[in-house]
Amino acid sequence: MIQEKINKRIVLAGGPSTGKTSVIYELTKLKFHCFKEAARDILSDYKQRGSEFKSDPIKISEEIFKRRHHDYKIADTLNCKENLAFYDRGIHEITAYLRSIDNSSSYWDNLPSNYKYDLIFIFQPWKEIYKKDEDRIEEFSDAEKISPFIDDIYMESGIKIIKVPNISIKERVKFILNNS
Repeated sequence: MIQEKINKRIVLAGGPSTGKTSVIYELTKLKFHCFKEAARDILSDYKQRGSEFKSDPIKISEEIFKRRHHDYKIADTLNCKENLAFYDRGIHEITAYLRSIDNSSSYWDNLPSNYKYDLIFIFQPWKEIYKKDEDRIEEFSDAEKISPFIDDIYMESGIKIIKVPNISIKERVKFILNNS
């Protein structure tokens, strides 16, 4: 028996500290199923071992991919509120990050074509909310640098993209739910 797709896969995409995770937390409070950002935990583990993304981007990208692939695959097996499954970043962004440091390959460039999300909400760099922490070491200029790569990878995919305005978290959540 072929399992029919029942949940809409929606990605909250964008560079570091653009408000994606804050919106995911709010959606979770509203009982929507949200997949957590895999990269933060993986990068934190690497940092504790004395490594970082730029020192081994392929190995770290492979680990991030495994987690995001798993989340992508299990979305259809879940009973999601309003049949909406939200992702804090998608598989495509792995390729975007690798491209931004000139470390992509044909494997990574072709990988996104195997994953079709239903809708992408793009968050743009927003200096007023940008914060560094012990895991987010990028400067605001790094967020500005990665954003066009993220925009481009999703535009290449042909998936519908909606830009999220720079408004409060609650207003962003309302905007996303109204446009999902």
